[in-house]
Amino acid sequence: MNMSKNQIVMASIGAAALVASAVLGYMAFDAYSTKGEAEEELEGSSSTVQRLLRAEVSPVKESEIEYKKNADTLAGWSEAALATAAVGDRAIKADVNPAAFKQQLVDEARALSELEGGVDGRIVKSGFTFGFPDFVTGDKLPERERLPQYQRLWGDVRYIVEKLQGCGVTEVVSIAPAGAPQQAAAQQQEEKPRRKGAAKRDAEEEKPAYTVEKYDVQFRAKPAALVKSVNMFSTCDRFIVVDAMSFAREADMIGAALGEGDKNAQADGAQPRGRGRGRGRGRRAQEQEQEQEKQDGEAEGKKGIVNDPAQEAPFLVKMTVSTYDFGSAAKADAQGGADDGEAAPEQTSKEEE
Repeated sequence: MNMSKNQIVMASIGAAALVASAVLGYMAFDAYSTKGEAEEELEGSSSTVQRLLRAEVSPVKESEIEYKKNADTLAGWSEAALATAAVGDRAIKADVNPAAFKQQLVDEARALSELEGGVDGRIVKSGFTFGFPDFVTGDKLPERERLPQYQRLWGDVRYIVEKLQGCGVTEVVSIAPAGAPQQAAAQQQEEKPRRKGAAKRDAEEEKPAYTVEKYDVQFRAKPAALVKSVNMFSTCDRFIVVDAMSFAREADMIGAALGEGDKNAQADGAQPRGRGRGRGRGRRAQEQEQEQEKQDGEAEGKKGIVNDPAQEAPFLVKMTVSTYDFGSAAKADAQGGADDGEAAPEQTSKEEE
């Protein structure tokens, strides 16, 4: 079929118009979609702006400056607080061996046993082991891999005993480490998702913020020494927290006196006076006896019980305390740092004495 020239021209124009219509339709659809996305983005941005404007901190330059200032203040306060808490940290000797540490422990335990107290002039009874019976009186050597922990434990025990003696306690009844050591990570990174390739770096950077050791302590103390001991744990250079405490007297002088009085009264008054008398007594004699009983009762009531508080038995105090070490002395010189750190408690104790 032969098409005329006009038909060919008209067909070409129609095809071009169809293509143009398709292009225009696509452009219109794209413009409409773009407009819709822009409107949604604008609405979201408007909501964000409104939320920020309603917030306590306005999104302005002054707020940014104030925020940075507060952040710097908080960082400085945190560093100062950590430095204050860590002033009592102890360095651990790296060049100690089991035999040398055992000998050191035995010698220092003997010196602690000689501290003045209320048990035949000493702070502890004869043969006291300070929570380390295997090393003080036994023949065992400490495990080499646990020497750092043993140094920490023994240093704390010695420090606590010296401080209690400086407070004037009558006797240290018992003291021993309680439980396994605890650690608190500076950041709980194990709870956060780690980025790929960052696990090794995180493991190297993650260090415990502090280590905690718990101790069970029992001691006898008069009221003044008890108050001084509680205050000591709150103000000493070593960071110590009293987790639990109870105290009671093992004997009560007033209660004992009252109990003995009741027993005596029951023994003496099993048969009340005035009963069982013969009827032949005269009326005047009975009146005199009744008057005498009345006077005796009044005199007994006025006399009461005399008690001397200074003669009261001391309180038996039971405590669970935790010592915190923030590791500030870990990088100090092994020998010099340990010597300096361990000398401080003795000097403080002597000053208190």
